[in-house]
Amino acid sequence: MRLPYPTLWFLSCLLLNGAAQAHATGPELPAWQTLELQQQAMWVIAKSQITLTSAPDQPGQWLLSANSSVARNTEEVSLYLQAENGRAISRSRLSRGKNQRFKTYEYTPGYVLRERHEPDSAAQLPASQWPLTSRTKIAYPGELDNRVVTNARALLILAERFRKDSANTAEVAVHTDMNFYLVTMRRGEDTHIEVNYQLANKGEVTGNKTAQTVILQVTQLGEATDKADFSLMGLSSDISLLFDAESGLLLQLRGIAPRIGQTEINLASATLRTPK
Repeated sequence: MRLPYPTLWFLSCLLLNGAAQAHATGPELPAWQTLELQQQAMWVIAKSQITLTSAPDQPGQWLLSANSSVARNTEEVSLYLQAENGRAISRSRLSRGKNQRFKTYEYTPGYVLRERHEPDSAAQLPASQWPLTSRTKIAYPGELDNRVVTNARALLILAERFRKDSANTAEVAVHTDMNFYLVTMRRGEDTHIEVNYQLANKGEVTGNKTAQTVILQVTQLGEATDKADFSLMGLSSDISLLFDAESGLLLQLRGIAPRIGQTEINLASATLRTPK
């Protein structure tokens, strides 16, 4: 049956409008809202809680918040991302330990604006109001080309997205403090691992799970302006991310950590996102 022209025009408008809305809203948030990851080395336990939400009043942006602790050192990170491709928009990092410092990073088209703040002992102010001690414009490396610039923690999201994609590899640039790194994602072999984590409102999950592996190859991008400092949850190289083949949850990270060697970081608890 041949549809009349007005009907064809109306259906075309519906399809175009649907495509435009899908492009405007971008990809859906992952099934998880909060992950708590844990690593134990000798008698020291390192913990990190990661939360991912839509950025308030910023359509198309996500907010990744991370709180980490090891011994007496703590770190709080806020990272604003472009939902479509994981591009970093801005980032803040508050570190407390022997010393305290608050750093912010703004990812402009021409450079990264890095500001460092340190507390004034004479005043008890919020970290965002600490005195400014340095401001640096960090140029993007010439080898960057058109690659997305992001932060290492965003790899937890991008690797899970790559796991479901059909591409053989994917590349992003990761900015640390002063340096840039090229991260290439590849698929590894499926494996089986024992899990033991808490799923909010559902209780304990234990047993053997089939896991899909994403391998991260990390290389220096451009000329290093500071000592090597790439780190994903404390892992510096030979990094593999293992995802539950059924649910897509990140179950484990494997890699080499400075002064520890080969180690594993396991999922301790997770909170799933409430379906709309």
